[in-house]
Amino acid sequence: MVSVKSYSSEQNQMGSIKYNDDVIKTIVGMALNEVEGVAGIDGKGAGGILGRKHFSHINKITVDENRVVIELSLVVNYGLDLREKAREVQQRVKDSLTGMTDLQIGAVNITVIGLEFPDKSTAKE
Repeated sequence: MVSVKSYSSEQNQMGSIKYNDDVIKTIVGMALNEVEGVAGIDGKGAGGILGRKHFSHINKITVDENRVVIELSLVVNYGLDLREKAREVQQRVKDSLTGMTDLQIGAVNITVIGLEFPDKSTAKE
């Protein structure tokens, strides 16, 4: 039997609320796909459709007492301000998670692991 990881949000009079690990990953992935200049998550979403060779990915998600800590690796388009893109991703991930869940963000830690260079055939057009 496969164990599915989930994060408890709250316990109330009516029962408990939990978020499956895949739900958190999906929210983070969609947030990354919304940031222009950042490669999609592990070939999923728009990144895979565009045929990118390198992808950003979620390294680790931990939740302790309703505080989410997310470790991300980003691939960013060459020529962009890397620090600004990382900050934009941090804010987008925070806004997406807090907007869709009641989990609090402890940290969104980012490592830029690569640069995406423009395809030479499309750069001449």
